[in-house]
Amino acid sequence: MEEKKLNYEDFYRKITSDTHNQNGFPPYVYQKKVAEHLLNGKNIILSVPTGAGKTWASIMPFLYAKNRTDINFPKKMIYSLPLRALCNSISEDVNKAIENTNFEGLSAIQTGEFSEDKYFEKDIIFSTIDQTLSNFLCFPLPLSQRQANVNAGALIGSYLVFDEFHLLDGDRSMATTLGMLRMLGKLSRFCIMTATLSDDFMTKIKGALDDIEIVTLDGFDEDIAKIGSLKVPENKSSKKEIEVVKGIIRAEKIKENHIDKTIVICNRVETAQRVYLELEYWAKEKNINLICLHSRFFDRHRKAAEKQLKVLFGKDVKDQKTNSILISTQVIEAGMDISCEVMHTEIAPINALLQRLGRCARYTGEYGKVFVYDVLEEEEKAKIDVKDFKNLSKEDKTEIRKLKNLYLPYKKDLCIKTLEYLSQKKYQQLNEDITIELVNEILKQEEKEIWEAISDGYKMKEIRDSWRTSVEKKFGAKNLYRELIRDIQSTEVIIIDNRDFAVKMPFSLESVGIFKWSVIKWIKEIFEEYQHRFDEEDDTFWIVGVIRDKEDLFLDLDENEMEYEFHPLKDIEAVKETHETLFLNKELFHYHHSIGFNKVGKGEEKSNFKDRQDKEQVIHAYRKDTFIEHTEGLLGAFEQNFSKKKQFGKQQLDFVFNAFNERLKSKVDFEKLIQLILILHDYGKLDDKWQNWMQTYQKALSEFEVSPFTYQKNLTLGHTGFDSKEQKEQLGEQYQNIIKEVEKSIKKKLKGGRPRHSGVGALVIFDVLEDWLGSDKLWEKLFVPAAYAIARHHGVSNVSSPKFFVSDHNYQSINHLLEKYGFGNYNLSQKEKAEELEDFTSYSQSSFLMYLFFVRILRLCDQKATDDFEKYLN
Repeated sequence: MEEKKLNYEDFYRKITSDTHNQNGFPPYVYQKKVAEHLLNGKNIILSVPTGAGKTWASIMPFLYAKNRTDINFPKKMIYSLPLRALCNSISEDVNKAIENTNFEGLSAIQTGEFSEDKYFEKDIIFSTIDQTLSNFLCFPLPLSQRQANVNAGALIGSYLVFDEFHLLDGDRSMATTLGMLRMLGKLSRFCIMTATLSDDFMTKIKGALDDIEIVTLDGFDEDIAKIGSLKVPENKSSKKEIEVVKGIIRAEKIKENHIDKTIVICNRVETAQRVYLELEYWAKEKNINLICLHSRFFDRHRKAAEKQLKVLFGKDVKDQKTNSILISTQVIEAGMDISCEVMHTEIAPINALLQRLGRCARYTGEYGKVFVYDVLEEEEKAKIDVKDFKNLSKEDKTEIRKLKNLYLPYKKDLCIKTLEYLSQKKYQQLNEDITIELVNEILKQEEKEIWEAISDGYKMKEIRDSWRTSVEKKFGAKNLYRELIRDIQSTEVIIIDNRDFAVKMPFSLESVGIFKWSVIKWIKEIFEEYQHRFDEEDDTFWIVGVIRDKEDLFLDLDENEMEYEFHPLKDIEAVKETHETLFLNKELFHYHHSIGFNKVGKGEEKSNFKDRQDKEQVIHAYRKDTFIEHTEGLLGAFEQNFSKKKQFGKQQLDFVFNAFNERLKSKVDFEKLIQLILILHDYGKLDDKWQNWMQTYQKALSEFEVSPFTYQKNLTLGHTGFDSKEQKEQLGEQYQNIIKEVEKSIKKKLKGGRPRHSGVGALVIFDVLEDWLGSDKLWEKLFVPAAYAIARHHGVSNVSSPKFFVSDHNYQSINHLLEKYGFGNYNLSQKEKAEELEDFTSYSQSSFLMYLFFVRILRLCDQKATDDFEKYLN
């Protein structure tokens, strides 16, 4: 039987089947209800306890709809989580399940440390909420400022899943997410998932968004009786017992209570590292598997640790002895399918604490004991003071003072209130009713304050401000990260020993995320220790630096032409003021695979490249192509990667096209419109001045000694470069030397670099759309997003069209393309003076969303065709 003919339950069984259970698992009744709502045009708020199967409840409807051509549902899913470790764990589980199906190979993970899909191109993407929101806000964390408009369009027309929603920052990422969903409306479908939001809070969310159904376990008694994480063992009154311990977590207490599987969860990385080191020698003596896992590991070490957790604490070994202890932080408190019989945890607010407890006695038949501790003693708190720094903003002072909060990263009053409740006897035996009561009692006032902040505009004005900033300011909107996504300032650090080597592919190196003011304090101490090296004016000595684009952001550069340069930061004020990734000197900072990035002086390891292929130096080289070859390459890339993907028929963009037409109350052929944008995007390259530059450049390449380049007079070029991929591979690094020599001579001969071109196509599409659409109202709504997609296909800030002249010879190329692809013979302007484009930021929200959708497709297709146009030619 073909998968597309299976009903939902049979499809669910097929995906969840494996060698141990060839018939798979049937969906719970509540899971079928979720699918019914989603596939009938509703959005979902799903609230079920940890271990109840909410991940598959949200993912399976997407897979089912993707496998069919008769369901109007998004064909891309972006699954967002608040923590990186959760992304790794859930993506691994899902990838394992879809092996040997037609969904295999369609997923990727995109986090700050593990970047498989920085342009969000895959059909299934597991991402942190930071990555997802930064994309929509037009300051994508994994990309440069020149590419700020590439990723936002990925969310348009996608199915958006927000897991562990309660862990988001209430008046930042949570509010921004809700504002984004209000703005997208029917341009997306979404599922918000939580285990610990109150009924009242979920009802408020439902009232703020459209077409939502709330699904809980209320009324699904049959499911409750089957779910392992809720099923109480025989001869027990509850699944787990809680004991509040006076004092802080100590190694001796852990040793005394260890049976076979123990999990220790600390609030701070430093505490986890301390406990690990205190247990390290003893664990080795006792032959105990001791693992440390937190946010300051390189991805390869974190992935190895997470894989080991599944082996030692996972469902497959729930009845086996593994003699293991895990020391971790909140990175495992949600989403990880592991369990233990003994847990030690520092106090946290009740919603976070219940998530942690979900890793204890998680499976059927298990019973657990949980020890809850107070937090660090006074003398162990972070030693940092606002007096250590000059010219601090009010916000920075607030952040530094937070380090003095013993309960960081949580609010002190919520932690104390939670501890007080758990100290009462009635709350020391946990079941589902007790957990609901605790959430409602402890979080009532907190949720009220959060909702008041959220509902005051839902951050929509700030989102629009972020869009505006991204197109108006050279350095974009990344400074808005703190206001719109996450309060605690995190900085990525990369540990290197050769800064010249690092500039070749700087953002493909492994990084570690750390609280900004913690690492600044470390760096400040090192500056003070080594100040004499700077006084001696030793140019070879450096402590920390940043890597920045070498080229001007406003030049019409193709995506693969970027070069970088290293900028050492020579005082702590420069470090304090930057929001960029910090590159640290390996000789002065410490990292060890067992405890990660640390201040205790353990380890001398450095950042490696994230992917093996990145270890090779990138050759910034192009294939020579004609204007027609390049443009048809774009059209082929659009067909292969967007409009007609091979795996699932021809409906990849139907969902978003239908939604746009519903907004416009029209029947626009959006596929045809995108083809027109692709055809006209490089019209400015037909300018005689541009072609003269290209011809001269290519001729100079061909005349270079032992050159593999060829030159043909009067060829209307799209790019200069090699004749074949083989030549590029054979020449290798020598190409860079040739280019440098040629550029020197060409710039002198032609008095400058290449002319600008991207604004020209934006100008001429005006006349084509006016005639093609035949409607003033439609023209007004579509011209702006189409024109600006062309104007900004090499950057985000272009606001003008340069002076141009297109000769009749060069014009033949565009005329050929317009006729071939069914647009007829338009008399495009062949000569215009320089002209300013209208202020786009004043246009409507809907227009800007459409622009983001168009420009994404254009820029990605441009990248692909530039890299290998022959791959996409019919």
